[in-house]
Amino acid sequence: MTTTTTDDAPVTAVRPGWASLASADPHTVASFYRAVLGWAITETNGRLIASAAGTPVADIADITVADGTPGWLIHFDVDDLDTALAAVSKADGAVLPLADGGSAGTAVVSDPNGTRVGLRAPAAPHREQPAHGTLGWGELITDDVDTSAAFYREAFGWGLTEPSGPLGRREWQTHGRSFSGLLPRPPAMPAETPAYWDVYFAVDDIEAAATAATEHGGTPLMPPTPVEIGTIAVFLDPAGAVFTLVQLTTEEAAA
Repeated sequence: MTTTTTDDAPVTAVRPGWASLASADPHTVASFYRAVLGWAITETNGRLIASAAGTPVADIADITVADGTPGWLIHFDVDDLDTALAAVSKADGAVLPLADGGSAGTAVVSDPNGTRVGLRAPAAPHREQPAHGTLGWGELITDDVDTSAAFYREAFGWGLTEPSGPLGRREWQTHGRSFSGLLPRPPAMPAETPAYWDVYFAVDDIEAAATAATEHGGTPLMPPTPVEIGTIAVFLDPAGAVFTLVQLTTEEAAA
């Protein structure tokens, strides 16, 4: 693939590092993800903290103490949060108020299309290869590819590959390495569903994980399907939040 942008802009966010879920039934969905992804769950200040391979990877909160928006919110690690927020504002994005109980060193912003994304100062180095149950990828599903490309390029220095495959999926890159994707709204996605950043959780065996998700109350939206980065399966959790399981190819897992 060839990229449509260069790395001339400073890179302040380079890979997904955390995921937050606002749910109407946090304890039920925590049990669901524990069964599917092997998470260990602890509770701190009203939020459930999920760990995989000994590392905290996500939090789950009741929607009444989150920000009022159900579903998963992906967070990208940034080198310096203040610098990143200034870049967001300069690129015509917006910095949103932090929800009650939000953590220091994190922020939620929206791009010019109104799509929310989290930013955080990383607490620990990333693993070279995403372990089972960790956040392995993110994908922006958007109605406006050009505006999205311009914003993330200006704010964070991200490049985009050329469209690939029947749905025109593209990959966000820095320094020639892919770390997340962009997908124009697919025809099967309901028109009333707003654009969003999808979270991808890495699994060692996509067939086994998809079976576990179905058996424990998940609703399959797409069965295990090969894509450019590996094999994915898309689900609703028992409270209705969309998420994706991914068994990454060796090349993508090592990126």
